[in-house]
Amino acid sequence: MERFESATATFYHAMDRARQMVSLFDALSALRPREPANDDALRSAYFLAVSSFDFFAHEVAAVEAKHRFTNGVRTRNIHLPMDIMTINDLETRIATAEQYVRQSNSYKAFVDPAKLAEMLSCYCLKPWDSLSARMNDDVADADRRSTDEIKGQLKSIWKRRNQIAHEADVNPTLAGVALWPIDKVDTGITIDFIGLLGKHLPPIIAAPLVEDDT
Repeated sequence: MERFESATATFYHAMDRARQMVSLFDALSALRPREPANDDALRSAYFLAVSSFDFFAHEVAAVEAKHRFTNGVRTRNIHLPMDIMTINDLETRIATAEQYVRQSNSYKAFVDPAKLAEMLSCYCLKPWDSLSARMNDDVADADRRSTDEIKGQLKSIWKRRNQIAHEADVNPTLAGVALWPIDKVDTGITIDFIGLLGKHLPPIIAAPLVEDDT
C-alpha cells in the first residue's frame, strides 16, 4: 500500500542492518574466538530489530489515522478533543489530529502484545486473531501456532529487549559480573519473527471496518 511505503522501507532497512550485525558477530568470532564482547553484536541486532518494529507500528498507526481522517473512513476508540474537531481549515484539522494521535501513542511500547492490540483495535476487530491467521497462512498444519503462542513469543522478545535496553543485559544474581546469555540462533529467530509480524501489519491495519462491526 502506497501510504505505508516510506515506513515499510525504513523498517526493512533496519531489519537488514540487524542481520548485518549478526554477520558482524560471525566475523568477530572468527577473528577473536570466545571473546565475550562478540556477543554484543547479537545484542545490538536484537535491540535494533525490536526497536525497529516499535517504530514501524507507531508509524503505520499515525499514517492510517491520517488516511482515515482525510477520507472519512471509520475508526474505533480514537477520541479527539473538541478543539481539534472544530478547526475550520480541513488541512490544519487533519494535521493537528495526526499529531495528537502521534503524541498519544508516543509513550506506548507496541512491542507489548497488549499495547499492540490496543492500537490495532482502532482500525480492526480481533487484531491478534487476524495477525495469527496471516502468520499461519501457507504454513503446514503441524507448524501452525496458536494466537497465544504467537503473543507469548512477542512478549518474551519484549521482555528480553527491555533487559538489554534498561538493564544492560546484566544478570543480577551474579553481582553484575556476568550477562544473560545470548546466541546467534535465537537472535536470528527473533529477527525473522519480527520481520514476519511487521510484514502483516499494513494489510491488517488498512482493512476497512464493515458496517455491522461494533
